[in-house]
Amino acid sequence: MWHRALATVLVLLRFAGHSLAGFPNQINIGGLFMRSTVQEHSAFRFAVQLYNTNQNATEKPFHLNYNVDNLESSNSFSVTHAFCSQFSRGVYAILGFYDRKSMNTLTSFCGALHTSFITPSFPIDADVQFVIQMRPGLRGAVLSLLDHYKWEKFVYLYDTDRGKSSEPVKLLY
Repeated sequence: MWHRALATVLVLLRFAGHSLAGFPNQINIGGLFMRSTVQEHSAFRFAVQLYNTNQNATEKPFHLNYNVDNLESSNSFSVTHAFCSQFSRGVYAILGFYDRKSMNTLTSFCGALHTSFITPSFPIDADVQFVIQMRPGLRGAVLSLLDHYKWEKFVYLYDTDRGKSSEPVKLLY
């Protein structure tokens, strides 16, 4: 009789331990990359591997599993397919880039499915829920400089391949 009671208590403690933990020990994250962005994809893989091989348990409370989809083009159909593929794998967040063609599709899915999209792409002016922009907006900073130094003309230089394809910064001054 006491064996049965002990077994029941052990099973309940095991289930209670899982429910008290409350946070999974493995987190699925996704990546959406254009086939031509080999460097960004490599940096993503390297960062996940670096995190997963960290031996300090306090700095690494969970293991990251990543799933990457490579896009041929950024049209809405391929972006939709890739996003749904990521979502069906149970990802908590997706890291990737967007351009003018894919921005509306990605922000719409993020809002509807409550999935975070983390991007180093050129920031958008609108405050979009569930989109985390790693690069700060420049419009306010540039306008403040122009106002502070009373500049009437300026040249804005940038060093990136993405700058050529992104919409130019429109400053009305």
